[in-house]
Amino acid sequence: MEHENLLVVGAGFSRNAGLPLASAFTSALLNTTRLNLTGPSNALVRFVEDFVNATFAEGQSALAEDWPELEDVFTLVDLSANTGHHLGNYSASELRLVRRAMLVRMILMLSQHYTRAQRSPNADWRQLERFFREFDESQTAVLSMNWDTVIEAGLARTQGLDRIDYGCDATGVDFQTNGQLRTRRPNSRTRVMLTKPHGSVNWLYCDACRDVFWMPPSSVSKAAQILFREQDWRAVANRTRLRQSNPVRGPACPHCGNHALGTRFATFSYRKALDFPMHAASWRTAERHMRDATHWIFFGYSMPSADFEFKYLLKRVQLALRDKPRITVITGGTAAAATETVRRFDKFFGNVPGERFYFADGLTDEVLDHLRDIGVMNP
Repeated sequence: MEHENLLVVGAGFSRNAGLPLASAFTSALLNTTRLNLTGPSNALVRFVEDFVNATFAEGQSALAEDWPELEDVFTLVDLSANTGHHLGNYSASELRLVRRAMLVRMILMLSQHYTRAQRSPNADWRQLERFFREFDESQTAVLSMNWDTVIEAGLARTQGLDRIDYGCDATGVDFQTNGQLRTRRPNSRTRVMLTKPHGSVNWLYCDACRDVFWMPPSSVSKAAQILFREQDWRAVANRTRLRQSNPVRGPACPHCGNHALGTRFATFSYRKALDFPMHAASWRTAERHMRDATHWIFFGYSMPSADFEFKYLLKRVQLALRDKPRITVITGGTAAAATETVRRFDKFFGNVPGERFYFADGLTDEVLDHLRDIGVMNP
């Protein structure tokens, strides 16, 4: 089914739901305020802090503002771990553990921020709820550059839309009372077309049969418990000297029955791992949606340098289309940041009078009216 619109969302979109921007990820990862002192997050934070201090701070304790960019951390970890080399005193296997620890902590952090925002909704949250209540899934496909499940949770809560087509042949699953997974039966007949080229926190990947499974947003914390196993927690405890409660889950793959479930993310890295089956399928689906849509809407996405593969795809498709898409950019933050984002889009796509629409103050009533006018939301 062709869609008139393609909505591309970035971290600025999820900020309305209380999630941090990419620039604030490091401080959010390290912030253990209001967390259970005997829970898993404290041990993960200590483990990752020890790695960064040893690798980047000459053994000194580095504050969040003194950390290198996450792109640098992940890229160096990936370059060493994926080639079997040490990075300082960390072996390739320990570096893969560092990467898993950072991913699990990110999953938990995103879930924690979302839960807090939902309990104490502010004006941004209420505007986002209006967007979800009126979103027209029949006219708009969504391409999310984020890992979070803000879109899935919002549409399920406001419209009961819980049938998601991720464009990568992912199968929906639920946890049973015995801890195993079974194929889920969504309540809605209508499908939401949601492509995630960089992966998602609610996806599981089987290393044996290579099938992909997705869980409802409410089960995201359970996915984190699958990714980190007993031997991982023992290794963390050996490094940190912390002994904390660490729930672990080990369900079998619903298709092949092997205990080989994990995940695959395209991390904050300049060498994103995009060669896994679900990523390749997601990118093909994303390209199809780009070709079908007559209007591309970028919401909270600033086209960062690390996303050069995606920017190449955008430009390649734009140049191949006989009828060029109209472009809307919804951004926010400081006036200087918003101006820079608009300039970046102008330079990349060209400023065509009457074909470009820019909004620099976030999700306002004016933005909602524009989205209704172009069919992203029902009037």
